[in-house]
Amino acid sequence: MKAFYYRRPSSFEEACDLLREPSGQVKALAGGTDLLIATKQGKLHPNMVVSLRDIPKLSFILVTPGSEAVIGSMVSLEEIESSNDIRRYLPAVAEAASYVASPQVRTRATVGGNLCNAAPSADMAPILMAHDASIVLADCGKEQTVKLEAFFTGPGQTILKSGELMHEIHVPLSPKKSFSKYLKVGRSSMDIAVVGVAVRVELEADSQICKNVRLVLGAVGPTPIRAKASELIVEGKQLSDDLIDKVAESAVQESRPISDVRSSQSYRQHMVRVLTREVFSEARSWAQKGGE
Repeated sequence: MKAFYYRRPSSFEEACDLLREPSGQVKALAGGTDLLIATKQGKLHPNMVVSLRDIPKLSFILVTPGSEAVIGSMVSLEEIESSNDIRRYLPAVAEAASYVASPQVRTRATVGGNLCNAAPSADMAPILMAHDASIVLADCGKEQTVKLEAFFTGPGQTILKSGELMHEIHVPLSPKKSFSKYLKVGRSSMDIAVVGVAVRVELEADSQICKNVRLVLGAVGPTPIRAKASELIVEGKQLSDDLIDKVAESAVQESRPISDVRSSQSYRQHMVRVLTREVFSEARSWAQKGGE
């Protein structure tokens, strides 16, 4: 590993200035659970690493009941997992955070780092996309808000520009009668996802008819995939065995898995089918109880 300069700015503006390097050889350091390992392995060769630890405006959780949760990009996954507000209003997001690696890693790993690393297998991306999350990207006073699903452009690639940082994540709070869930399968309980599936479903008033359906697949394409054709199969309908089978098969068709050292393409396709069927079966049981 070659030597690099280390900077620890105390303001957002100073961090942006340091990161404004067209060559891309300056890297932002959040928790370091991905960046430092990749650097030690020789996959990255930064000339400078800019720590974001001393920037207070990036570390907060603000939940407005009936509206949204706003999560700073430097909030750790352990903080999301243990936050009473997140557990109350976005329990599937808290649960997804608890699936990442080990407790020790979660105390360091940040939600912004998990997203900006842009691994197709990132656990936080599918569940946040299922909740229609948006992100605020900022560069020294200039801000833009984009849907999270538009943020990823390929493995390890995003729309982030030189000098730009993810500031915060906005997650709309779902109505009372809504169901969301994230399931994953890995080679071990602490491994990154071989396949991940997130779903969110709302119920029409006084019925079991599904609306505002979201289905997101992780680790089965170059980016997390929102399975829009599969969502339409469920939209406006009541969940049944046949419908769950149809949406599971459709999800397989929308997935784009590869074979690699962690899994085969056929296994990933099989697990897309299994996990999609499982999350919608749980959603049906929830709907049959009146959305309680």
